[in-house]
Amino acid sequence: MVNVATEGVGVADEGAVAERRVCVIGAGYVGLTAAACLAHLGHRVSCVESDPHRLAMIRRHEMPIYEPGLEELVAKGRASGRLEFFSEVAPALVQAEVALLCVGTPPRPSGEPNLSYLAQAARQVAKGAGGDIVVVVKSTVPPGSCEALELVCAEEAAPGVRIRVASSPEFLRESRAIEDFLAPDRVVVGAEHDDVSDLVASLYPPASPVIRCDRRGAELVKYASNTFLAIKVSFANEVAQLCDALGTDADTVLAGVGADQRVGPAFLRPGPGYGGSCLPKDVAGFRAIGESVGTRTLLAAAAEEQNAHAREVIVGKLETALGSLVGRSIAVLGLAFKDGTDDTRDSPGLHIVEQLDKAGATVRAYDPLVHADLARGRRVDSVDQAVRGADAVVITTTSAEFRAIDPSKLAIAMEGNVVFDAAGVTDIPSWSAAGLTVYGVGRGTPLAFHPVVWTPLRWTNATLVPSGA
Repeated sequence: MVNVATEGVGVADEGAVAERRVCVIGAGYVGLTAAACLAHLGHRVSCVESDPHRLAMIRRHEMPIYEPGLEELVAKGRASGRLEFFSEVAPALVQAEVALLCVGTPPRPSGEPNLSYLAQAARQVAKGAGGDIVVVVKSTVPPGSCEALELVCAEEAAPGVRIRVASSPEFLRESRAIEDFLAPDRVVVGAEHDDVSDLVASLYPPASPVIRCDRRGAELVKYASNTFLAIKVSFANEVAQLCDALGTDADTVLAGVGADQRVGPAFLRPGPGYGGSCLPKDVAGFRAIGESVGTRTLLAAAAEEQNAHAREVIVGKLETALGSLVGRSIAVLGLAFKDGTDDTRDSPGLHIVEQLDKAGATVRAYDPLVHADLARGRRVDSVDQAVRGADAVVITTTSAEFRAIDPSKLAIAMEGNVVFDAAGVTDIPSWSAAGLTVYGVGRGTPLAFHPVVWTPLRWTNATLVPSGA
């Protein structure tokens, strides 16, 4: 049975919840955000991080990840005494009522998630628990994982200690994670007992919309949600490719599609495809779940294929515009998978860098938030360094810095005049007036011939064709 509470949602203030003692395992993207937000809500939180380098950074008040507002929220929690950090699980579990597992579940080559880190964390909690405790899996796991973890915990727990496992998947968007935690669209709680469900729901902001279901349903919600979003992104790019071939504008077409309330505008935007830590991994996981139970996941597979194709299309258009990529100097602006984060996992920008490199181009890449040299010696420190002398420029994210580029100055700095705006941040008329040839995703391809599709158009014939002929 599914019970959906639909009270209004607002960002809760401190002290707005009944205080719980919570242990968070893992200070990665999900764990650190959850720990800081739970402390902000009024809970007592102990956060465990086994990586000594990451833990040392946090204790020096340095954030190991970039997320707007997180550094301030962590500092506030520590100053209030409601947020502490530990290197070991056992001391962090003292008096804890609930333990959140926020460890990585990276994909294997088959698409199946690697659950070994999760199992290890569950064992550590079970061994360290001095009394009954509820273990909440925040990590993305295939259906049935919570049941298996409960058996693992039962084997490791001390005599008389009862450990029950629930699912409450995270739905945090990078660069908006704090907002998503404190004012969620929904909170999903999968549990087999009402008291466990109530305990988990009580951790979140009051009046959050809560969806209660069994554990397998909760586990599948995360995979299904992200797979659907990936399908929308891939569909938008498929429409954009049609628009390019027809010489019409994808933004207008997709606005017309998204205006339908049954569809909605979110994620219906053409671009270089989806990336990051969630969508690629979860689509692959969704397919792996289907394979494990003998069910075909045709839409998920098609989304993956179209996503890879979207990046190939960009490189192909550049080759068409330049005649050849061999020896060409190309600037790639955007190495994170989207604006507002330094996360480069499965980044479209990095994929494009790799494809350009294989095609024989010389690449210089820049991102305002990515400082690690993940482009194999091609990263530079500014837009100016990237574009100077370039034959072409590719923009892959919606960074405010890229939106603010002066096209006249860009035209002077470049050797060529080709700009491929995969993110849709340029004003084409003003950039064209500066002498630049701007290509985009779904804006029509200037070099393409746009044929009449339906030929022959029988309805234009002077002689009517009898019905049934």
